[in-house]
Amino acid sequence: MGNAIIGNRCPYDIWIWSVDQTGSSEAIKVPSRTKYSEPFRSPCDGCGVSFKVSTTDQLQGGKQTQFEYAIAGGQVWYDISFVDCAQGEGAESCPGHEKGLAMDSPEGACGRINCGGGSYCPTQAYYVDTPLQKLGIPEPVFGCGTAGTGMDLFMKVCSDETPLKRSIAGRVVVDDEI
Repeated sequence: MGNAIIGNRCPYDIWIWSVDQTGSSEAIKVPSRTKYSEPFRSPCDGCGVSFKVSTTDQLQGGKQTQFEYAIAGGQVWYDISFVDCAQGEGAESCPGHEKGLAMDSPEGACGRINCGGGSYCPTQAYYVDTPLQKLGIPEPVFGCGTAGTGMDLFMKVCSDETPLKRSIAGRVVVDDEI
């Protein structure tokens, strides 16, 4: 199985909660310019996992962005949701939105989500719970086709900022994929 990796490119700390049908983690602090990783999990076929992102160590109604994924039939599906924080076409209350949010994978079969900083991107993220009915557009769900579940899925907060750095052999510093 692959991993769900959240990269915090923001100049501020974020907190995440990893939530599925069986419960929620405690608040997990992801300091500025670092990342958090956990293995994919699927409590049941098609059941989802949501990473709720906040700028405080408390979940506050109307102020959380969600990165979501599910594994169904051996395939990975994922999306970004502003449903809990967007108001109309504005997502100013959604953590990271001011500097962009993205989801992608090094696996070429996977789709790429990119919602640039401060932009209205209803084909890239959920602003309402049922976009086909309420906005007349398809649901913004992306997947990896039949590539399986062995890849990593990157969730980037403040994605318009420079990628995180990592060292190779303790000497060379290069941009990370996240």
